Amino acid sequence: MLQRRFLIASSLARLIRKERDITARVVEGYFPPRQDRDHFVSIEPGHAYLVLAAPRDGAGQEERTEVPRRQAEALFAVCAGKVGFERTALNLPGGQDAVLDHFIAPGRLDLVSVELEGRETLEGRGTMEAFAPPAWFGPEVTRNEAYERAALARGGIPSATDIALSNAGIADLLDTLEGRLGPVQVGRMPSPRPNATAVSDPFPGSSSEAVEAGGASGRAHGCDDGWPRRGFGNRTGDSATFKNQRGSAPSSRT
Repeated sequence: MLQRRFLIASSLARLIRKERDITARVVEGYFPPRQDRDHFVSIEPGHAYLVLAAPRDGAGQEERTEVPRRQAEALFAVCAGKVGFERTALNLPGGQDAVLDHFIAPGRLDLVSVELEGRETLEGRGTMEAFAPPAWFGPEVTRNEAYERAALARGGIPSATDIALSNAGIADLLDTLEGRLGPVQVGRMPSPRPNATAVSDPFPGSSSEAVEAGGASGRAHGCDDGWPRRGFGNRTGDSATFKNQRGSAPSSRT
């Protein structure tokens, strides 16, 4: 499966997050870059992994090895950079599965990714099935390496990009959230919101608001920010850097 990535306006991302439950809160720490493939540590709901990313030439797959959470947290100390994001899943009218990643660290950014059937070319760039992005999608950044999670972790959030909103785009998103498959469906009631799926939070009590406040949500882990102390330092270290960088990314908070 190949992915296409798109920017999304922070206001629309906020609407999606309000109408669809967060399915996972994830922290990833990336080790210094290697020429052939990236490797990183990931803390996810209920699990922690040491991950060897798929080779850049497309000749293999990602390899994940589960490790104890304490070991994963300890590895953050030697990582070159980290990202923290909340993930929300949704279905598009065309039947594709999409995920919205709302990045909290190292700065604010909203990206929507769609998995498509495809194949890798000899150059490793891949060819994908035809896909018409919905009207509410922003600019595509699939080929822009600056928006890969490894690059975000090591280099920070790229400069903010203005994303135009339109009535057609907002209406299209509302139809998607309400489960409508077309612009006009007379006599059909919107599909009910799916029941929330219980998620084991890797950071109990944490949320994007808690990370903003840098308050009580992280006390269970001995950290003011709600993220693992070994990964994100204290308020005078890495966390302060993350807070200072937020101004360079689209904000989803009012």
